[in-house]
Amino acid sequence: MLLEMKRALITGANRGIGLALAEALVNRGVFVFAGARKPDNASELDRLREHHRGLIEIIPLEVTSDESVRRCADTVKGVSGTLDILVNNAAVFLEETNTGLAALDLDWFAETVAVNVGGVARVTRALLPLLGAAEQPCIVNISSGAGSIGDKTDHHYYCYGASKAALNHFTVGLAHELRPGGIVVVALSPGWVRTDMGGPGGELTPEESASAIADTILKLEPADSGCFLDRLGRKGKYVW
Repeated sequence: MLLEMKRALITGANRGIGLALAEALVNRGVFVFAGARKPDNASELDRLREHHRGLIEIIPLEVTSDESVRRCADTVKGVSGTLDILVNNAAVFLEETNTGLAALDLDWFAETVAVNVGGVARVTRALLPLLGAAEQPCIVNISSGAGSIGDKTDHHYYCYGASKAALNHFTVGLAHELRPGGIVVVALSPGWVRTDMGGPGGELTPEESASAIADTILKLEPADSGCFLDRLGRKGKYVW
């Protein structure tokens, strides 16, 4: 049965948008490799796997670790041989929303970029051979409106926003590099979601955002590569 299904790897799938997206994709007939930094503490993900027995495989994945990422890639290769969808979702947000420069812990920059940009590059590089073996592969980098330079009107999100702006830059470069091989690469904002990261004031539940993202992922086409999309797949809702 697995050979007949699309296969997706989601990083940071133990909670929030990643967890909801794992369920949304499974409900659309996609087999999901769910990456989690601490699988033993991922009780909600474990319950989801039990509910969708045989359709979700939980993989220990620390995106800042070369060894962890290599083991993850080996696991995916051993189970399916190819990968159709990579969703780089794992991210950290360390600062308070409006922390000013004087109060900013400058070490947050290094840690945030290490996960939100370096982690994406590390995971993507390790999975590229498996993506290249698929028929219509795509890479979805979960970005944010906080990474927009053109729309920036405040001093919020120094570390997080800078990391997402860098992720957007990486996405465009990767799209150009991989376009000849037929791999679609997009940056996608999930919207303002009520998660630990988004806070309680978010406009969307994780399930609402993930449902839209899943639909968008499954209809991506070459013309979308290198674009910054919203959760519904629309271009121009977010500017670089």
